[in-house]
Amino acid sequence: MRKNEKFIGKCENYTYQGLGVVKYEGQPVFVKDMLEGETGEIVITKVLKNYAFGRCLQLLKSSRERVEPRCLIYKQCGGCQLSHMSKQAQKAFKRQRVQDCITRIGKIELEVEDVLSMEDPYHYRNKGQVPVGMKDDQVICGFYRIHSNDIIDMNECLIQHPLINEMVQIIKAQLQKYQIGSYFRHLLIKVGFESKEMMVVLIVREEKIPHLEELVQVICQQEYIKSVIMNLNQRNDNVILGDKETLLYGKSTIQDTLMGLKFNISSKSFYQVNPIQTCVLYEKAVEFANLTGKETVLDLYCGIGTISMFMAKKAKHVIGIEIVEDAIKDAKKNALLNQIDNVEFVCSDAGTFASEIAKNNQHLDVICVDPPRKGCDQKTLESILKMSPQRIVYVSCDPATLARDLYFLSQNGYEVKKVQPVDMFPQTTHVECVNLIVRK
Repeated sequence: MRKNEKFIGKCENYTYQGLGVVKYEGQPVFVKDMLEGETGEIVITKVLKNYAFGRCLQLLKSSRERVEPRCLIYKQCGGCQLSHMSKQAQKAFKRQRVQDCITRIGKIELEVEDVLSMEDPYHYRNKGQVPVGMKDDQVICGFYRIHSNDIIDMNECLIQHPLINEMVQIIKAQLQKYQIGSYFRHLLIKVGFESKEMMVVLIVREEKIPHLEELVQVICQQEYIKSVIMNLNQRNDNVILGDKETLLYGKSTIQDTLMGLKFNISSKSFYQVNPIQTCVLYEKAVEFANLTGKETVLDLYCGIGTISMFMAKKAKHVIGIEIVEDAIKDAKKNALLNQIDNVEFVCSDAGTFASEIAKNNQHLDVICVDPPRKGCDQKTLESILKMSPQRIVYVSCDPATLARDLYFLSQNGYEVKKVQPVDMFPQTTHVECVNLIVRK
């Protein structure tokens, strides 16, 4: 294969990133925006040792599952990857991605359940993290081009709550008016889906910002604003939030209601970004826990205590563990707010705390884990084995690390009973799973 070489090829399947896989002389060529079964004229854009990347110049045969993306900048922006797929095709892609990981990495012969998806897969995100930049003396706010640090300017993101889109445009206009865009790195905006309460976090490069007072005044004129925070980030990496925060207006938290419970949400605390599908996910997690009111539950990586408190409504006692101190503070306040007294929250590394409980031979009936994308560390998994719970409910945002952890558990006395994907992130390749694991 040579760069700029053209050929006619058929898309056979997908990579985990949603790229179409087209074979050319036996070698895979990865092509953006091609669907399985489609035939097109491909030009090679980059050649590597065992594969290449290509671009479809024209489709010669289209799939029935192809749809016209509603987003005007879809082809440039790297935020979404599957907007050219129908809802059914996205479901099939995500289910197959999970199935491939469970079979190939987990070495588990189990049929993955059908994906639980949204009826209306747009405007679902309650959190926007929008990069800010300058181009030709103009402020731009948008998301990065795929595999790039170039910001694609946008007027609207179709997967973000409309109030977030409105606020981005309001702030962008003020940054342009006062010529202060270069002081800003990101805008972090959170909104309560039920409460409509909004938090704006201005992530800046320097502590002293010209016209900051005027900017905050304009932000505060908006109806739902409850919190404005300035976050100083002078790091040279991709971490979005810095350590130092200054409250510029209102409270340090906003409040939202989820499945009848109220939650205070701070700038740094984790809260699921799709509240509609979060209800689906958590209801399934509680179902898998099969609680009767007599169980002691350990919730590792508990965040601000969402799953812990839903479990506490049906369990005897719940212990929530989270390493982020701000999240634990929020979790304790949330338990008081909802008058739930059979749950306790501890700020600790999940593996360290689990190891201590295992040493003390403390009995646990159910363990729930909802780790970050990297999955559970070895110490946590080994501690779970020592505690020997009857049931493990594993919530995962990465099928590959999930499959790795399920393999370990399945080789050490546990059986994976159900793998249930939930589409928390329509239009993207990401998929969440809730899994039931029982002791053999």
